[in-house]
Amino acid sequence: MFDITTLSAADTSIVELVGGDDAPLYDDKGQRLSITVYGPGTKIYQRAQSRQQNLLVDKIKKRGKMDQSAEEKLAEQAEFLAACTVSFNGFTYPPAEGIGGAALFRKAYEDPAIGFIAAQVSNHINDWANFTKSSGQS
Repeated sequence: MFDITTLSAADTSIVELVGGDDAPLYDDKGQRLSITVYGPGTKIYQRAQSRQQNLLVDKIKKRGKMDQSAEEKLAEQAEFLAACTVSFNGFTYPPAEGIGGAALFRKAYEDPAIGFIAAQVSNHINDWANFTKSSGQS
């Protein structure tokens, strides 16, 4: 019999960043800029997703509808992505100087001027293929 658990998803994956023009991003030493994230097979991701869904349900209960402002959507996405982020690799986010961890990640993901980063992380994190052991991404 085949042990299906040998196909388990990796806990983390690395998102190699590209700019708004789809060109790869590098630091001043020529290293790729990237972000390490937790994947959908982890409890961390599942808790973050559950929090996001609970917030949505609460809003529907309070307002009786699902209307959200652009700012609310951005904040919720930033919160989810920050909770699932392990690290920023090769770069800093100076506007959030003095803070770290999820608070730093959230500030960066909320910044519309670098919104292409949140979009990439969101697309990557929600694709199981990026966390398969055969993908070479982990």
